[in-house]
Parts: sequence; structure tokens; C-alpha cells
Amino acid sequence: MRNVNAGVSQPQRLQQLGPSDGVRSYSCLTCRQRKVRCDRRTPCCNCVRAQKQCSFIPPVRGKRKRTKPPREGLHAKLKRYEELLKSYGAKVEPYENSDESELETTSPAEDETIENGEPPSTVRSDPFGLEETKPKLITREGTSRYFDSALWSNLGDQLQHPEVGVLGEQSDESNIQESELFFEPGCSFKVDNLASFYPSFEILPKLREIYADRVDPMMKILHLPTFWTALMNGLRHPQDLSKSLEAAIFAFCCAAISALKEDECETLFGLQKSVMYTRYRVATRQALVNAGFLSTSSPMTLRAYAIFMMCVRNSYRCDTLFVLSGVAIRLARKMGLHRDGTSLGLSPFETEMRRRLWWHLVHVDFRTADLLGTRASLDLSCGDTKMPLNVDDEDFNPDMVDLPSERNGITPISLCLIRCDIIETLRKFSTTHPGNVCWEVLYSPDTTLAKKDAVISQIEDHWENKYLRYCDPSNPLHTFGSIMIKSSVCKMKLFAHNPRQFANSPVKVPQSERDMVFANATKLLEYTALMQSDGQGLQKFTWQIGTSYLWNSILYVLIEARHRKSGSEVDKLWQLIGKVFSYYPQIFEESTAAVYAALGKWTLEVWDEYVAASKIEGFPISSTPEYINAIRRCRKPVTEPPSEANNRSADSEPVTRISNGYNKSQGQRDEEDLADFEPFDAYDFPDLLSFEVDPNEWVQWEQSVAGQNGFAQIDRLY
Repeated sequence: MRNVNAGVSQPQRLQQLGPSDGVRSYSCLTCRQRKVRCDRRTPCCNCVRAQKQCSFIPPVRGKRKRTKPPREGLHAKLKRYEELLKSYGAKVEPYENSDESELETTSPAEDETIENGEPPSTVRSDPFGLEETKPKLITREGTSRYFDSALWSNLGDQLQHPEVGVLGEQSDESNIQESELFFEPGCSFKVDNLASFYPSFEILPKLREIYADRVDPMMKILHLPTFWTALMNGLRHPQDLSKSLEAAIFAFCCAAISALKEDECETLFGLQKSVMYTRYRVATRQALVNAGFLSTSSPMTLRAYAIFMMCVRNSYRCDTLFVLSGVAIRLARKMGLHRDGTSLGLSPFETEMRRRLWWHLVHVDFRTADLLGTRASLDLSCGDTKMPLNVDDEDFNPDMVDLPSERNGITPISLCLIRCDIIETLRKFSTTHPGNVCWEVLYSPDTTLAKKDAVISQIEDHWENKYLRYCDPSNPLHTFGSIMIKSSVCKMKLFAHNPRQFANSPVKVPQSERDMVFANATKLLEYTALMQSDGQGLQKFTWQIGTSYLWNSILYVLIEARHRKSGSEVDKLWQLIGKVFSYYPQIFEESTAAVYAALGKWTLEVWDEYVAASKIEGFPISSTPEYINAIRRCRKPVTEPPSEANNRSADSEPVTRISNGYNKSQGQRDEEDLADFEPFDAYDFPDLLSFEVDPNEWVQWEQSVAGQNGFAQIDRLY
């Protein structure tokens, strides 16, 4: 084959081929495809060796994507966001202005560095910003939405998860359908026009007085001065009344009516209390449905819901209230109430009101869980909300810049703060499971008895210095607060020194432990009798007092009275038991709940042993108390005809006080709803001594008490 380059000199050949026949700046196509090193000559040694065609085709590079300058610079964004925050009432601290031109012309990578405070390489490794994302609270028009989720908290005020609607956007139809899950969809009494149930301006001042005196100290979640102003303005201009405020108004009225006595209600409304209570309970329920309480982001709606739960505590089962309180806790979490307002940049007033609402819900969930023998929600242990301040409503307002100083002594919020102290004290005993806050943690053998007594003494000293030394005995609220403190200390000591810890134990119960149990259980019965008496002005608080602690106290004193047989302390005890029983007429009924039947049986047994021991020791025997005869008549079959027996029982029945709103219809309702439990005669009531040798007897007794509390007698003292 003829060489086309023959006869051409070397310089001429190089000049003809040009620089491309020398060392190339890139590899040939074959070497690039084979991913081997190329000597970049023409042809390359790899292609010559493989007898391949060597082609030098320049690699094609993709076009670089032009980075467009941001439409809005960082400085402009910050300024716009600050204006939005100011329009919603947030405080924005002034800052030193940077060079505006510098901020406007920074690159996207530099923007990320400035906003996240870390180099671009770190940002690229976490493209969604999950590592450094801070929780976020969005407030708008009286609503609040809290984001823990790293991704969605970064998307801005207008963006949420695609499956969640816009903040505050609700569907009336969906609200009704969802709310009826809890509120009796087949209820025949439905309110179509809530405006017809608005209280008159003549009655409102009396309702406010009742609420402030009897309800507000029990659940300090409304700021009465601002709420009253909003209430009056709302009723004067009902066309501008928001659904959340309407629900709060009806809850306010329902709570005030629940605290009225029967004669007070008839004087004020001209109707029976049961009629007015039912009317406003249903109206409140309907107002909550209209406000969309299940999907609400409004703290005002949540306050109305919390007040409603308190009003129905004697109408709903404890199981139901436990579910409803769980709903309230989740709504509070969604609003960020578990986070303290200081960490969210909220105003002092809003911070304090959120603290009050959160701690009230914590207590409700704690008590309902405790009565059911289960743990409270784990949501309660994952927040940092501080306890409210011991201040009165007049001490702070929405316009104040700094929170006021705390008061010493008992204020309307002190009762709530005492409950908070109890929960925090019980947390100290939950060493192995911090979220397990209940009274039973005082049983735990993980904590020594000396440490338990030390913690109890510590909280007792705290209450003494903060409240008791400033107590005014002439003030019913102060007296009630002091009883609450002292009875709480007694209950803590009873749990710490509970006699059940010695059941089935080879260790004999020390006499010091028996004395401790007897003394504190007796004091609890004395406080119960004092609360029910007419002379101290405390009966206005009894509508919120439960009985869950009372039955255990009676059991403890009966066990100790059986050991002591006789003596001056036992003589006083029988008088005290009769006084306490007089406030609970269920004990004298033939068909009654298991708890009353068991206590009546044990009372008769211990009394008989007391009489026998007094005869042996030569002590003078006093006449048999009438309450003992009354219990004996309803626990033993009579031999005379039923008609004569009934007449005799009616003639000789002791005069009993009916308290805690108990009446015949209430008793019938209790019996109907306790039908799920076995009748009392189906229980094999043990001898009192068996409690000291068999731990299972304590379990059976607690189950009986739980059955008795089918309707939620949430004990507001503890």
C-alpha cells in the first residue's frame, strides 16, 4: 500500500499534522471507555497493542447551570418576617444593621452558612436541616401551633404536612362528625340556637361571684379580669362573638351552676339545679362541637374543654374522663403548652396563662390515671413548662413587660400550686421510671423509708414557710388550703408507712409503724369531718371533694382499732367514725355498693370486739351508738314482717347529712352504673386480720374501691 506521506520531510509533516498529532490534552475515546490510562499520542500505545482504531474525540461537557440571584435578599426577608411577628404581638429585639449590599449579593451557599451558622459542607450533609432544627411555635388570631418535627417546622408559617389543613381552617361538618365520637350522637336534646341560652345581664354578676368564690380557686385557668371584659363585650355584640369564646362562656356558666346549692339555683333561675345543670351541660357540649374542639388550636377552646371536664366529673365514668383528659393533653401538646413560654419568646402574660392551663391538665390526667391504677400520659414528662407563680389575677395583665413578684401566703391559685408541688414531690420517688408519677411510688422498696420521710418533711417545711405561717383562720379559702396541705402530708405518710408492706412478711409490724398509720389515718377522718361541718364556711368547696382517700383511711383505723381493742384513743375513734358515716348515708342502705357493705361489716366486727374487751378489762361500756344499730339492721336479716321492720327502721334511723350532692336519684344512678361490677354479697369479704398476712386482700379491696369510683370522684384535695 502506498504511503501518502512518502517523500514529505519531518518538519513539513509536523507542520501538516499540526499540534493534534502530538500529546493530546485528553484521552482517546477507546481508553476513556475502557477506563485505562492513555499516553495521549496518535495512535496511543493501548490502541496499537489492541489493534483498535484510535480516535481522539473531545469529551462533551454539560452546560453549567447559571445561578440566578435570589429574588429577595436575606436582609429583606428578615425585615419582612420581623414585621409579621410584630403584627402578631411578638417582641423583636433590635439588631445592628449589616452591610445591606453584602447581604443582598451573597451566594446561596453563603446564605446557608449565615442562616445555619455552619459551613456549606455540613449543610450539604444534612439537606433537610434535621440536625440543627429548633422547635417552632406559630401564633395567629388567638390560636397557636407548635412544631416538634424538624422538617415541617422549617417550612414557614403557611406550610404544614400535606395531610393537615391550614392553621385555623376548619370544616363545620367534619367538626360535628368528629366531636360526636365523644358527645352522644343520638342525644335527643340538641341545641340549635345557643344564643337563646345566653345568661341575662342581671344574672351574670351572681354567676361571676359564685365562680370566683367556689370554682376559680380549684382550677385557675381563666384570667377573670380579661375574661369578664371579653364575656361582656361578646354578649353585647353576639354577631362578633367567636366560637371559642362562646364555648368558654357556656363552660363558665355550667361550672358556676354546678357549684350552686339547690336553694340558690331555684332562687336565681327559678328552676331545679338538675334542670339547669343539664341545660348548660348540653349547651356547653354543643358550643365545644361548634368550636371544633377535637382539632382546635385555640387555648380558649381548650380552657372551655377543661372546665367542661370538671363539670361532668360526677356524671361521667372515670374511664371516660381518662380518655377525655388524654385528648386535652394531646391538644395542649399540639399548642406547645408543654414548652415554657420564656423559651418560645412569648409575653409574660401569655407565658403565665399557658403555665396555668398546662399544669391543670397535668393534674387532671394524673388523678384520673391514679384512680384507674394506670400510668399518666408520657406526654407529661417531656416538657419544660415551669410552675405558675403564686400571684393574684390583679397582679398581672396582658400589657405588662415583666412578671410580678410572687406573694407569700394563700392566694386563689395556691390550691393549684399545692397540687403541682405534690406531683413534683412524687416525681422524686420515681427513680427507676421518671414518667411513672403516682401515689403508689411511695410503696417502692427502691427508696428507703428514711429518704421518704426526708422528702415528705422537706415539702412539709416548704408549705409551712410559703403558706401556713400566713394563714388567716377567718378566711375560708385559707382554712381550706391549710386542710389541704395537712391532709396531703398525712396521705404521703400513710403511703410511705402503708401496712400492706408488711403483709406476708416474717417481720412483725413495729409498734411505731402502727402508731404512725393510726395517727395519720385518724387525722384524715378529722379533716373530712371538718370539711363537712357548717361552721367554717367550707361547704362551698365540698362539691369538688372526692372520696377516694376516705375508704382506705377507715380501713386503716379499723385494723388498728382491732389491735388496740380499747382505750381513750379507741373511744374517740368510734365517735369520729360515726360523725364521718353521717355524711355518707349509703352506708346505712341495705342495697349498696361493695365498699359500703364491707366497711359496715368490719365496723360491726370491730365494735363487738371493742365491747367484749371493755367488759374483760372492766371498763364502763357506753351505750351503743345509733349508727352501729343502723348498720346492724341493714346488714342482718330481721325476723318481724317486712312492713314492721321498715317502719321500725324509718322511726329509729339516725339523722344523716346528705352531702356531696348525693340524693336518691344520684344513688339510683350509681347503682345502675355499678351493675357492671358484682353485687356486694358476691364478694367474699375477708377478716381484717387477713390484710396483714395476704397481699391479695389489698388487691381485692382496691378493686372494690375502684368499682365504687365508677363515677369519677376525682379527689381535688390531692
